[in-house]
Amino acid sequence: MTNQNSRITVVGGGIGGLTAALLLARTGADVTVLERAPQPKEVGAGLLIQPNGLAVLGGLSLAADLHQRAHPIGGAVVRSPAGVPILHTRMPDYGPGLDHTLAVRRSHLLTVLLGAVEAAPAVRTLFGHEVIDAHQDGHVTYRDPDGTHQTLRADLVVGADGAGSQIRAVGAFRPTVRGSRATYIRGIIPGDDLGLEGEYWTPLGVFGGARLGDGTTYFYAAGDAAGVAAALAQRDLPALRRVWADALAPSTGVLQRVPDFDALLINDVTRVDCARWVDGRLVLVGDAAHAMAPNLGQGANSAMVDAAVLAIELAGDRPIADALRRYTTRRARPVRRVQDTADRLARMSRVAGRLRPVTRDTLLNLLTRIHPLAHRQTTAAQQEDPRALLASVAALGSTPTTAEGTKATDQPRPSERRGARRAGGAGAEHRAVPDNRDAKGTSGPSR
Repeated sequence: MTNQNSRITVVGGGIGGLTAALLLARTGADVTVLERAPQPKEVGAGLLIQPNGLAVLGGLSLAADLHQRAHPIGGAVVRSPAGVPILHTRMPDYGPGLDHTLAVRRSHLLTVLLGAVEAAPAVRTLFGHEVIDAHQDGHVTYRDPDGTHQTLRADLVVGADGAGSQIRAVGAFRPTVRGSRATYIRGIIPGDDLGLEGEYWTPLGVFGGARLGDGTTYFYAAGDAAGVAAALAQRDLPALRRVWADALAPSTGVLQRVPDFDALLINDVTRVDCARWVDGRLVLVGDAAHAMAPNLGQGANSAMVDAAVLAIELAGDRPIADALRRYTTRRARPVRRVQDTADRLARMSRVAGRLRPVTRDTLLNLLTRIHPLAHRQTTAAQQEDPRALLASVAALGSTPTTAEGTKATDQPRPSERRGARRAGGAGAEHRAVPDNRDAKGTSGPSR
């Protein structure tokens, strides 16, 4: 498929959707983003952008903007409740700017992406527009803020609408959606003086976080152990502090800075597996295709890689069906491995009893010492070579303005799109990530 003058509808205005819109516009497509939230709004949580995500954002020339309010981290550390390191890995050097992870507020990343979308003439965003149906021929029906049903026709519809995806629901993707007993608590507290970086594996589960580079600290904690779950059910913040203080002393300073219970974000984990990622002109990216446990920190990063690979394959001079087949081939198996690894890490962080944690910690220490094995595991989590990914994204070129003579459609021309984008409130805060997106950082829930 040659994207020049093609029409693409992206459903979902989160990290994956906006990244996809920017990348597809760079290939020459005319892109419309439909987002049901009335205004872009991203609540609270932090996020670790790993080298694969940094490669995509770097190829879009957005890395410098992100680093203005972010904290670079060179590796991952897991400690016992006593503070003894049981796993310590360094991020491999994949090239300039690709030797670390970057701890950021999700809202900062969304602000940067929205700013880039606002500057892209070939992209318009329609907030407050809820998709209610889609067809494999590229038709999308949505409800506008007045309640009127409208239809768009596109050459391709990208479902970037999260774990509860409407595009997945109406297409023939044969999904398996599984809940889990895992719950995570997240929050951002004032101050970056607590030294919280990395995570602890405790009898209650994981507790960790990172500085965000703006004078605040992001933290996350398991929320499904009996005492913790009871405190959450009662919305009892003092009880939550007491339960965690008994398990992990450093948690006290963190949770004391949480002002009230409503400042906590509480999410259950959902896993999504799709037998197919493509149905005609419908294609899935991000959590819509492969929601995962947050314990490997790859949810949002994987969504950005999806968007990049999709754009790269569509930019080639081949039929759209071939491009979509190549996209699925490149992405499905590596993402499945990441999902499985994240599930294993989640189980390992919850090991309890007297002997089992000792056995686990001994094995993890051994893994750390076997450098080639640890390096291989870290590299597998990136799914694509970050250096090559950066080069491929950068090669997509500058965002073009759509030429006259595009296919007949009911979508407005670029001159009409500019007003629509401004009406969407591009400078505002952004929508909360649905379900289990990006619950943590380091080796744990930061997706």
